[in-house]
Amino acid sequence: MGRGLVWRHISLCFFLGVLMHTSWAKAAQAMEPLLASSHQSSEFSELPEQVLRLLQKSNISPSSLSVIVKEVPQNGGALNSLGQTVPELSHLATQLRTPASLMKLVTTQAALDMLGPSYVWKTDVFITGAIKNSGVLQGDVIIRGGLDPKLSVENITHLLQKLRAMGVQKIQGNVIVDKSLFDASDKDPASFDGEPLRAYNVFADAMLINFNALLMSFTPDPLSGFAHVYIEPPIEGLVYTKQVPLTSGACLDYKKELKADLSKPLDIKFLGTYSKTCGLKIWPLAFAKPKEFTQRVLAGLWKSLGGEIGGEFKLGSLPPKASLLWSENSSTLGDVVRDMNKYSNNVMAQHLFLTLSMGVPMGPTESLSRELVQKWWQEKVSQTPLMIEQGSGLSRDDRISAQGLSDLLSYAWRSPYMPELISSLPISGMDGTLKRSSNNASAHLKTGSLKDVSAIAGFVQGRQQKRFILVAILNDPKAKDGAVILDSLVQWVSSR
Repeated sequence: MGRGLVWRHISLCFFLGVLMHTSWAKAAQAMEPLLASSHQSSEFSELPEQVLRLLQKSNISPSSLSVIVKEVPQNGGALNSLGQTVPELSHLATQLRTPASLMKLVTTQAALDMLGPSYVWKTDVFITGAIKNSGVLQGDVIIRGGLDPKLSVENITHLLQKLRAMGVQKIQGNVIVDKSLFDASDKDPASFDGEPLRAYNVFADAMLINFNALLMSFTPDPLSGFAHVYIEPPIEGLVYTKQVPLTSGACLDYKKELKADLSKPLDIKFLGTYSKTCGLKIWPLAFAKPKEFTQRVLAGLWKSLGGEIGGEFKLGSLPPKASLLWSENSSTLGDVVRDMNKYSNNVMAQHLFLTLSMGVPMGPTESLSRELVQKWWQEKVSQTPLMIEQGSGLSRDDRISAQGLSDLLSYAWRSPYMPELISSLPISGMDGTLKRSSNNASAHLKTGSLKDVSAIAGFVQGRQQKRFILVAILNDPKAKDGAVILDSLVQWVSSR
């Protein structure tokens, strides 16, 4: 499998997918029934008949759904007294809802506005000694992380290859990884849903390599009777089962059939079997010791390149007398938001959110980024309430209304960065999280999914060259059955 395809597979697997304190969120939750009751009668308009039928069939109350549909601002649609496009459909549009990954739209547009689509992150390489003709660097190498959201194995391999190309065969001292820009070590990866090894639960990291995740690939080889197991990136000290017996049964739950023993982070065992009918499968897994991941990857890659070291790979801080050798640039922000939104990558969104306060004294921090986003939202986008925690939507404290999101999309449509935002959204039936969508509408839509949440927001092409903004948020215990309801709304809008 090509490196580019593997990268897409990593991102796809993360799709499973501004209040600063929980107490604020609880206060907002207490207000929601009042907001709902005050607006319900005035903003209720009859939902499309097919949507009402599907809600009834799923035993979901219409009160669980917020929807707004309106033409994009420059299409000449009817305007209200504030100069805004009058919605063609507005159902509980001002009620605050849990948006799941629709919150990435806020993060994306804020970043485009504040940083620009050409913004890049930097990973700095320092040394404390000279590189001798003997191939020995007489000192330490310090690699300082810069919050790059897309620091892949290929990127970090290239960085180490550049060091080798400078003549370094052996590093006499240590390789020090400086993560002082941002430290999330006090966070519990199991705090959201009790699944610490799920790749979508990885936290932001000043030097996040490969999303701090292992990629375990299984390739069936019928001639040998085994599936070959390969884990990347190379991890210093990691041992694992290299072959799993093949079966000829149907490919059902391959992870269950493998009977993986993940109790020891550096000794991964597969005690079961693998069906040859499954073909190639890639299982992403968050590394169980995230504080050790970066230095273990660097050590494994350096060894694979034939490099030697006298000291060790370890975490630390930049020494005062270190000399900058070079800075490695990341992909541009415009490229990053495409990967982030197409495949709903949570940790990339967290990095983008933190980057907003990178230049602020004491930053970057989530609280500072929240303050900046709130100010930007109120001054430029909307007067509707916004409660955002860490930018990805992977939070039960996030709140926004369908009206607020439609205001954001209206603002984005008029923005000079409109092409960057729209090109980052999944295309219905073609790519990203909408690749398997069954509707045949022409639409660019961000999806959102959590337990009890199903949502979409974006742009839908209607008839006669009309384009519409559509936002639909379903908050209900049966929201997992809501995809067909949201699909029906997309089809209804595309027929307008």
